[in-house]
Amino acid sequence: MTSSAMQKICDFVDCSGATQDPDQLRYLAAQNGYLYFPGLLPVEDVLAVRRAILHIADRHSLLRAGLDVDEGIRKEGVYIDLEYDKPTPPALQRFYNEILSLRLFNAFPHHPMVMGLIESLLGEPIFVHPRHICHILFPGRFEHTTEPHQDFHPVGGTPNTWTVWISLGDCDSDLGGVAVACGSNRRGYLDNARVISGELLDNETEWHWNPFSCGDVLIFNSLTIHRGRDNITADRIRLSTSARYQTVREPVDAAALTPHWGWADWVELYADWEEDDLLKYYWQSLELNIRT
Repeated sequence: MTSSAMQKICDFVDCSGATQDPDQLRYLAAQNGYLYFPGLLPVEDVLAVRRAILHIADRHSLLRAGLDVDEGIRKEGVYIDLEYDKPTPPALQRFYNEILSLRLFNAFPHHPMVMGLIESLLGEPIFVHPRHICHILFPGRFEHTTEPHQDFHPVGGTPNTWTVWISLGDCDSDLGGVAVACGSNRRGYLDNARVISGELLDNETEWHWNPFSCGDVLIFNSLTIHRGRDNITADRIRLSTSARYQTVREPVDAAALTPHWGWADWVELYADWEEDDLLKYYWQSLELNIRT
């Protein structure tokens, strides 16, 4: 595990009972900094995205031969190392860009169940950032486990931005998943280096985490401190997605309108899509308050 250890761990608060009560959703979100909905999405909708990504991984020779691709078992000796501070080999860039070019992957954050929840939470017309992220964590690469942080640092725009994190498949304790520092959103905007180092965290920090089942959905505010947990399996790849949501009227950082990592532009990623696909450049029809 990176940075400081998690001493106090509690299960996520099940917010399923508040799905039809916007006031209760907002109260829980303000108090805890997150909302957790077990079994919100149909399993098959999630597995369809997982399969598409794993078949790309298989074409790039990242999976063990002779096994069911859907199991997501890495090829021995093969790892994906996508790091912000080191160059990424062109072959891995092509692999990731293929994922970003999947229409299914780009449509997933617009799932009506998720959109309905965010609209209830924010109470206004919402905007989904087109910069969707696929998290790919190979086993044994603990140095790549995401450290504690607030999303507002990389996302910018408005602090009232919400991340939706979805595990693509079951995620048991060995695969790890993501943990949230309950109530940390109420501490406001913090120094990122001091959060990452653990200086602003202590043994009394109450972390919320539990194993995820396929279809579970976790939503957290951009000021909520969260972190990854190590993938300690022998050979299983952990896949998940992140997407960001906010109201249309609030400021959005210009970078949020660009593809993740910036290894390709939208013209390249949309190359094989239908010419009149309404999902292409959908944000250009909105009157956004873009900040550069």
